[in-house]
Amino acid sequence: MPNSATKIIDGVYWVGINDHDTPFFEGLWALPKGMSYNAYLVLGEEKTALIELTKTTYTDEFIGRVEEIVPLNEVDYIIHNHMEPDHTGAIPAVYKLCPQAEVLCTAKAKAFLDQFYGEGGRVTAVKDGDSIDLGGKTLKFLSYPWLHWPDTMFTYLAEDKVLFSCDAFGGYGAVDDALFDDEMDLEAYWPEAKRYLGTIVASYLQHVVKAIDKWVKGGMGIDILCPSHGPVYRQNPMAIISRYQEWAKNEKQAKVVMIVGSMWGNTHKMGEIVRRRLEEKDIEVKYFDAASAESGAILGEMLNAGGIVFGAPTYDANIYPKLEYYLMLFKDKKKNGYPVGVFTQNSWNVSVLPKMESYLKDMKAEIIQPEVVGHGAPNTEVTEALRQMADNLAMRITNPCACPLPG
Repeated sequence: MPNSATKIIDGVYWVGINDHDTPFFEGLWALPKGMSYNAYLVLGEEKTALIELTKTTYTDEFIGRVEEIVPLNEVDYIIHNHMEPDHTGAIPAVYKLCPQAEVLCTAKAKAFLDQFYGEGGRVTAVKDGDSIDLGGKTLKFLSYPWLHWPDTMFTYLAEDKVLFSCDAFGGYGAVDDALFDDEMDLEAYWPEAKRYLGTIVASYLQHVVKAIDKWVKGGMGIDILCPSHGPVYRQNPMAIISRYQEWAKNEKQAKVVMIVGSMWGNTHKMGEIVRRRLEEKDIEVKYFDAASAESGAILGEMLNAGGIVFGAPTYDANIYPKLEYYLMLFKDKKKNGYPVGVFTQNSWNVSVLPKMESYLKDMKAEIIQPEVVGHGAPNTEVTEALRQMADNLAMRITNPCACPLPG
């Protein structure tokens, strides 16, 4: 089990870390199953390369893991595919222990390295297509910016067709129970991979599609896929690549993500009316309580959703804060152009619809009519309005040309 250095193939080892201590990745996304920070050691006949490091907290454990295979002062190259601190936090200690090592990264990563750690003198900026020979093992560097930072590159071990893909094709979850794809229940894992894509790379989905197209056109095969997070794919790398490709295309389905906040239950009663009506129209509904939902799960479900419904009570003359968070999040994550249904509770005669509409305008949303305002438990008039909104949203999703644009 990988709480020690683990052989992948001859001359290639996993030397990563499993983190069960951090509750939220990036301080935002829940980690109920932990997180892996994968790093790899490649031993050629003449030289040795260390690909990726780990976050600061696990520096000592990481150093010990590498030195199960080779002393750090015998490492010839340190390769940074990406400079985010979960990949690089161990830099100060590791650099001191291997002063002879040449550091390789993209030009943009070199600038980040100086910003983050004040390092740069021993760094060589590599370009797309550059390579190094370790002696029987050739590492080729391939630029893939915006997956999900501007500095990102992949490293490819040509002789063995091993791709070290940085954050691309990654997922949440530690790998101490199973490092390899053929050792784990992938059907149980895919939601964590989708949630990772939906949270970490969601704003750059077009770059995922472009990256896969670039790789296919390059004609280089992949026998083993080694991402920076999640399992190593030695049996079927295409299992995750094809899913990333499908999810990143973000093709809309007959599915609605509903996010509803409620203080005393009446807004949820309105939400249940909408949910039932949509399901009667054969629309799949993913219903989330804004007060308790895990935001990463919501973003994962958004990858192929055809529409959104927001429901919120008025809170101190403003949008219910737990719901407003999702309006801000969807705006920041560029969830643009969706048909959106909206309903509110307005017992104090203070409407929050204009404030909600402002967010939706920024999201370039198509606001489905009617926008519904309740004043407590939904009466007959409100119930009918909610059903009409659900009908119009369902029509907009399943047959866009049949439903006039809202407004």
